[in-house]
Amino acid sequence: MRPFLHALSFLTILPMGGNTITEDRELARSMAFFPVVGLLIGLILCPGYYLLSLFFLKPLVIWLTIGLLVFLTRGLHLDGFADTMDGLSSGGSRENILEVMRDSRIGAFGVMSLIFLIGAKYFALDQIPNSSFYPSLILMTVLGRNSMVLVCYRSPYARSGEGLGKPFSENLHFREMAVSLILTFGIALLLTGTKGILVFLGVGLFSMGYRFFFIKRLGGVTGDILGGANEISELLTLLLLIIKIGR
Repeated sequence: MRPFLHALSFLTILPMGGNTITEDRELARSMAFFPVVGLLIGLILCPGYYLLSLFFLKPLVIWLTIGLLVFLTRGLHLDGFADTMDGLSSGGSRENILEVMRDSRIGAFGVMSLIFLIGAKYFALDQIPNSSFYPSLILMTVLGRNSMVLVCYRSPYARSGEGLGKPFSENLHFREMAVSLILTFGIALLLTGTKGILVFLGVGLFSMGYRFFFIKRLGGVTGDILGGANEISELLTLLLLIIKIGR
């Protein structure tokens, strides 16, 4: 139970015992339950969407639902995504990219990337049929958090000093990764059947490619890179759900 509460406290605004973590290994164990936290986030978003839809039209409801997601997660992953994009846009050496990513100020490319990402999520959600909207919303939040686990597993920490992602990358073991993967597979199957499994596989392949890219480019991953994986995987989930092959 403690690992789940730690995951819930770390990934959301809910204060569920996160301050009691004393060991990096204990924090890494919580990654096994990242998909369950994603499931809970999705289950909060669904009634939020429903209640908002009683008062507003769908375009505004989708926008406010995205805002609720940002609020529930403290914008943690969006911040990591923006920092990652700023770092990559800076070019130069590995050290320069990592230094730009560490800078608390957001750059122009980070801002533009956020606008594109949030806009793309909005338009993708708008394309989801009403009959499958709730399962799709939950699947998005589950696969995004599982992606962080896949990217983190057996990935060196890219920085020489301390950082938010260090306890995870240095202490995540096969058991936690396997539990996360099994939970995500089961949730995807229950939510959207065969299509959910295909999306699960697609996001999994992206996660492996994303991990490989940053290990080659920076020698490992950081907390920002993990946050970026979540955000891109959420968008990719929606895109795979609405993709049209042959018309």
